[in-house]
Amino acid sequence: MKFKQFKVTDQCIGCMACVGIAEDIFKMNDEGKAFVVKQVETKEEEQLALEAKEACPVEAIVEVEPNDEEKNDLKPITSDDNVKEVLDKYPELKTILSDLSPKFQRLQNPIIYNTLAKFATFKDAAKVTGVSLCELLHTVNKYLGTEKKLMQVMPECIKSSEKQEFDSEPITWQETNDRYVMNSTNQDEILSLVATLKPQQNIVIITTLVPDVLVRYARFLGFKINVEKGREYRISIFNPQKAENEDDTKHYEVLDLRSVDEPLQTILQTASRKKPGEGFTIIQNFKPEPVIKMLEELGFKAEIDESKKDYVEVRFTKREEYVGVRKADTKPKIVLQSATPVTYPLIMALLQSKRLKEYVEIEELKVWKETEKHLSWIVNGKADISFSAVITSSKLRDLDVKVPAVVVWDNFVLLTRGYVARSFSDIKGKEIYVPLFADAPPAKITRYLIKAHGYDPDDFKFRYGKPFGRPEIIYQDLVLGKIDTAVLREPEASYAIKIMEDQKVVYSELRFDKLWNDINPGFGDFPNAGVVIKGEFMRKYPEVVEVFLDELQKAIDFVTQNKQEAAKISYQFMQQKEDRVLKFLHRVKFKYQSGGQLREKIEKYFRLLNEAQILDVNLDRDFLEMFG
Repeated sequence: MKFKQFKVTDQCIGCMACVGIAEDIFKMNDEGKAFVVKQVETKEEEQLALEAKEACPVEAIVEVEPNDEEKNDLKPITSDDNVKEVLDKYPELKTILSDLSPKFQRLQNPIIYNTLAKFATFKDAAKVTGVSLCELLHTVNKYLGTEKKLMQVMPECIKSSEKQEFDSEPITWQETNDRYVMNSTNQDEILSLVATLKPQQNIVIITTLVPDVLVRYARFLGFKINVEKGREYRISIFNPQKAENEDDTKHYEVLDLRSVDEPLQTILQTASRKKPGEGFTIIQNFKPEPVIKMLEELGFKAEIDESKKDYVEVRFTKREEYVGVRKADTKPKIVLQSATPVTYPLIMALLQSKRLKEYVEIEELKVWKETEKHLSWIVNGKADISFSAVITSSKLRDLDVKVPAVVVWDNFVLLTRGYVARSFSDIKGKEIYVPLFADAPPAKITRYLIKAHGYDPDDFKFRYGKPFGRPEIIYQDLVLGKIDTAVLREPEASYAIKIMEDQKVVYSELRFDKLWNDINPGFGDFPNAGVVIKGEFMRKYPEVVEVFLDELQKAIDFVTQNKQEAAKISYQFMQQKEDRVLKFLHRVKFKYQSGGQLREKIEKYFRLLNEAQILDVNLDRDFLEMFG
């Protein structure tokens, strides 16, 4: 359905009447003038926009012809486009980006705008702000009217011509013993540390991120820089201005993890750099028993201090006598990631595998809250092994990757709170909150199931986030009673059900696997997530891949047969109570499927998606051979 589109002319006097009527459509820029922050997408939004148009005292709001993107010469903004160049051309994007993340409000500072923005691409901006690159690009392109073009060039739009060479100079300065790990969530804080580096001070930063902005910014400040590239980057930055020497005392590196959302990645990175006799200290709100057990198996001695009132301190030292089973030069380091916390119990079980430790060292582990962020790591070759949605594989067909197995099945449900829904007819008139956005698979599959069961999807009200609906936010709003109908994946669906059961709140669920099989009899399990392995890694380390997949099957057996123990080793990292994780483990379906059976299932699955016009995938031999 096409809706009317609007724009605000130069006649605007800044009365804010339009914002008061349709705040999701109109906003005020820095000059006190109104502008269209997004075009209408629903009948309700169109009606509000028309009311705002009628209310404008100077008739500054006018209707415009809908964009014909095929004839539109504008190219979509992609990862390598420069932030300052785009914002100079479209200054109202500053306001839109500030709404997306408070960190973008720094762009209002002329000094920051002419330094960081000047050096940064949109990929850099995503890393600095913590906003996912896909979310950032969708927001910008939605405003410019080029979002459909962006979708057409996925995943090319998030590829980056990353520069691997940096002007580097020999280290002639005294280095500090401290090491800072920079990741996608704390880059802004690291840049602040660099900005406040005092004369004759040094900072050493370890990161797997390409440090383009960091290096450019340090150069701009006149600092000396040494960059070493191995499996990760080691950046040593020195302020050469004259100052009195300060005493540099050797001490254990301290990791304060109390406010870190995903601590396991930082812990593993730090542990991997320690030699026998070296160590580090972590500070946490609770006694991190799974971490202690894991690091002890990696050869660390743990000293636990629970004397503090508000936190626990654990000091880890790598044992002098610890020697890996395999020689270091034959034991590759790997980057492991997951697009969703659904696989966390499997990952935790894998980390307990002594056999896997003999063959690989997990250098970095990342479980994304923003599901789409993992795609950038696959596209740009940063992750060796990924757990990723099966539907995402349609975007990977031209990449050098394989999907040898699918491990997660039947993962989506429609939940209601405060009333019972036995069919789609019971949710008519309700606002359905859906993850991601209207053109993403969760929404498309929901609309497909509604239509296939004899209803008109346009009769249902769908709600998304700005620009993406986040599962963790939708689940929180559901259990708090802010919303009453939502499409959720696991594990958030189980968390919500457990909480509503504890609250003795009436709820119901429509399971997508059952709804799918109602209209596709005999289809069976609904494939959700699998293992994506970089082709180069498979060719270079076939024995390691074989061991990993074998241990993954054992991890699935362990989790499915020992749910209570699996919950105990997972709940702290899943940041949920143990009973909620246990509820999830009783509901989720882990099953390892590979080979010809997997290819047959995948072909059948994508053929149905094509027929329902959810996707348009060429099911040729090259695509199907990516699986199994």
